[in-house]
Amino acid sequence: MFCSEISRSIKSSLINSSLALTLFVFSLSCALANVSVQLKSSHEGWINTGLEAAKGDKILVSAEGSLDIGLKAPMDSRHLIWVRFGDNGEVFQLTFNDEIINANDNGVLHVAFLNPPNVVLGNRKGKLNSSYKMIPETDLDFKISAANLSGSQLDQTAFAQSLAKAERNAELLNSLPAGFDHLWYLGASNIFASKQTSRGPGVFIKTNDDGGIIKKKLDIPLTKTTEIDFSWLYRKLPAIAPETTLPTHDYMSIAIEFDNGQDITWYWSHSLAPETFYRCPLAGWDKVETHIVVQSGQDGLGEWHQHKRNIYTDYSTSVGGEMPKKIVGVWFIGNSIFGRRGADAEFANISVQDGNTQINIFQRDAN
Repeated sequence: MFCSEISRSIKSSLINSSLALTLFVFSLSCALANVSVQLKSSHEGWINTGLEAAKGDKILVSAEGSLDIGLKAPMDSRHLIWVRFGDNGEVFQLTFNDEIINANDNGVLHVAFLNPPNVVLGNRKGKLNSSYKMIPETDLDFKISAANLSGSQLDQTAFAQSLAKAERNAELLNSLPAGFDHLWYLGASNIFASKQTSRGPGVFIKTNDDGGIIKKKLDIPLTKTTEIDFSWLYRKLPAIAPETTLPTHDYMSIAIEFDNGQDITWYWSHSLAPETFYRCPLAGWDKVETHIVVQSGQDGLGEWHQHKRNIYTDYSTSVGGEMPKKIVGVWFIGNSIFGRRGADAEFANISVQDGNTQINIFQRDAN
């Protein structure tokens, strides 16, 4: 009886709140084992679902809904929904619409709509920047259901279909190259995979309707003789037009990050002339990222090509201003979220070198 009264009280208070969310309690236990929330506004911020988790618990999350923002196809739930456990857990984005995630901290599961995440997220704990409320409010229609699979009184028949999808998705999850992780403020995706290529260990990027960045930390002084060597094999390009505008900014590339927050990327363009450089057209990225075209067009697709770039010279020419002191990371980038065109490429045989010093990126101890 006492548990039932608590459940009714929780439901009543949430129904009367201004958050416009609905909480359905499927468990008879006082500790909620299954919940479902509805996201109705892009300004709701972090929503407390009421689902308790201990660090290491396996949590099933199922997200339904999409948002049309004027692209070729609507943005899916997994592109937009982020999660956090408690007040101090690090935030992360869903990789699949149905996914089994591990609780990375003790506390209640929170969910949020964050777009663009690199603009609105202030830190890894999910603090929202002032720009969050400055972005025009958008009506949403997302439903997020969650269940703690570690719960002893859990009745899995209520969400068997979502669980089956999540288990299949877990089997599809790719392994990243050693030392790489997803760039936290952009979120996770499943477009990268470690691969033993014909040129040695490397990374395989396959895009269709998603985007992402993976990063490996480096600590290398930048001098006038610092160079990067890389080999790539593009089979199909994701862009449908020159990549200089937001609706056409689909590409795959390798990038270097510097200690001043800037990064430069080298890529194969749809049709821009080699050595063309330009600032990224995306919000937030337009302040920190510069793209340099190395190859272009259809000729040479399906073949390996090796390139050497002087990093200092490329930065000085394309970015300018005060030079950074260090290289702090190497990235791989893949994006086809705008045109939704399938594409794939392989990158291998990559090293950063200066004089007699050479760092091989795909060696486990490279950093």
